[in-house]
Amino acid sequence: MTGGAKGIGRSVTDRIARLGAHVIINYCHAEEAAKETEEELLGRGASVELIRSSVAREKSVRHLFEQVANRWPALDILVNNAASGAFGSIRTLTEKDWTRAVDTNLYGTLRCSRSAAAMMHRGGVICNLSSTGAHNTVPGYAAVGTTKAAVEALTRYLADEFAPLGIRVNCASAGPLDTPALSALAAGDSVHDSLVARTPAARLGKGEDLARLVGFLVSPESDWIRGQTVVADGGLTLSSWPARDSR
Repeated sequence: MTGGAKGIGRSVTDRIARLGAHVIINYCHAEEAAKETEEELLGRGASVELIRSSVAREKSVRHLFEQVANRWPALDILVNNAASGAFGSIRTLTEKDWTRAVDTNLYGTLRCSRSAAAMMHRGGVICNLSSTGAHNTVPGYAAVGTTKAAVEALTRYLADEFAPLGIRVNCASAGPLDTPALSALAAGDSVHDSLVARTPAARLGKGEDLARLVGFLVSPESDWIRGQTVVADGGLTLSSWPARDSR
């Protein structure tokens, strides 16, 4: 589980642990959060360990999977959650901002997927994470949204190429989630309230909502789903649905 120490990643880590899997939490900067997550899961009786590395660097990814291979004979599930990207308009984002987003979100997913596939037996599963900002324009989200769109395209190619190896690949996508990242992107309560009003489910999503989708996509129940991006957004992207307060 890359980027599994905090926020959405922590929710997904928790979900996979509840399914009975031994979870390897990869983190880069969030050391304190990683230790807190590990302690919480161990206290609940889950099986978990931490490995620090940056998916944005090829050498670091090699080190990550070398450690996994030294500890375990095979890998069953990979969830590519680690993400990065500055918020800002295309006019103000720097080339460094774009490079960081591409290196982490796209190349990180590619590097980890290739390394994981080499460790997987038939029946392995890869789940990439995306967001509806990959297809709908969101102010300030250009760098992340563009790279997430690339991740969704990569998911299809990985699913096709890895299928003969018995490896399934899908992508879980979420609408706006009630997280600190949304607070940084959205200016003020009016944006939050507007999103809620436009969502048929009448609330913003939570990390647990996306985590349940990931749990399904890595389970045997989703065996017939291949190369798809499955969206969990409470109906927000149903363009024909009016705002709740206008009905």
